[in-house]
Amino acid sequence: MASTIRRWAIFNGIGLLGVGVQLAVLTVLVDGLAVHYLAATAIAVEAAVLHNFFWHQRFTWRDRPSKSMRRSADRLARFHAMNGAVSLVGNFALVALLSGVAGMTVIGANLVAIASCSVLNFFASDQLVFKPVKVIAIALVAFLAVPVSARAGADNPADVAIAELTAATVAAWQQYERQVDTRYARVAPDAFFAYDAYKFAADWRQQALAGQIPMVRVPSFAPGAAEPSPPDGRIHHWAGAVYVPNVTLDRVLRHLKDRAGRESETYDDVLSSKLLARDGDRVRVYMKLRRESVITVTYNTEHDVEYRKLSETRASSRSVATKIAEVDEAGTPNEREKPVGNDHGFLWRLNAYWRYEQVNGGVLIECESVSLSRSVPVLLRPFVTGTVERIARDSLQKTLVSLRKELQRY
Repeated sequence: MASTIRRWAIFNGIGLLGVGVQLAVLTVLVDGLAVHYLAATAIAVEAAVLHNFFWHQRFTWRDRPSKSMRRSADRLARFHAMNGAVSLVGNFALVALLSGVAGMTVIGANLVAIASCSVLNFFASDQLVFKPVKVIAIALVAFLAVPVSARAGADNPADVAIAELTAATVAAWQQYERQVDTRYARVAPDAFFAYDAYKFAADWRQQALAGQIPMVRVPSFAPGAAEPSPPDGRIHHWAGAVYVPNVTLDRVLRHLKDRAGRESETYDDVLSSKLLARDGDRVRVYMKLRRESVITVTYNTEHDVEYRKLSETRASSRSVATKIAEVDEAGTPNEREKPVGNDHGFLWRLNAYWRYEQVNGGVLIECESVSLSRSVPVLLRPFVTGTVERIARDSLQKTLVSLRKELQRY
């Protein structure tokens, strides 16, 4: 209780400084630049929000430090979503009412609005912005109702949040899949890799050649297209690249095709695997996948994989999951598959588009991972979306790391 009171006092102290920032910006905009009072209010609130976030992270919640820039960015997004939304909506509504209707001065109306939003902002920040990552993770898992990994330190929630894969969601996925397939099938000399087609980063090759693994979220099926928005679903589209030195393109392709069905020996996320069929450059494999980040989910999956040799220096492959069945009570005598499309909805579809190019005494490899999951409720998107996207990103990154290690071994 004492720590909460002390934190509340620091919060209010920083808040008072934020009031000064807000009022100073407001005064300059309204009195000095003749900006409309509502527009000036929005700008002033945003300045105060950024000011307060910086000092809250450094002092108010300094016992909950952010360990990376990415985590700070996530916090800032949540801070905007909660504190920013409360402040913006509260200030707009109250200022419009008190100043525009009741005739109160703009400064006075802002003071009333600031006081009214203060308490709600504190508890929102404490519970949803600067809460330890473990607690946020447990809250996420509780909402989605899936088994928590042992390290999260929570009991398994009730198995109630079953999601249904609807026909509308499938249709939207199929349309997106066809559009990605069309781009994959076109071999553009200057846009062979997705990184080049989308112009994500001019130095991505240099990063990969230096041993890094550049990763990027792909916004749409093609450069300039709108982001996908399937009903009751969410499409996760990521691209990553890795460079494998001292190998040839032919060796890489031969190795991948020869070891089809032995993926469990290479990838940490593959618990078991076997070859189901082989027909020239096409193979069909079974894999039991484990997706683990905040949560742990196991799937029985089957994949069709087809390789294409495009030239002496370039090749590609396309992998499509033809079956994804979530496994309930995996690893126990009661293990069983949930009905396909009537499960927790973390992974309904999964495609991978691979591109290989012989360069500089090695092979540059890029993978586009495109997957479909259940949608996230609008009110929870600021808190859940980042975690859900990281699961897809981290899975692809692990795959690339494992593949490089495997190819360098032989």
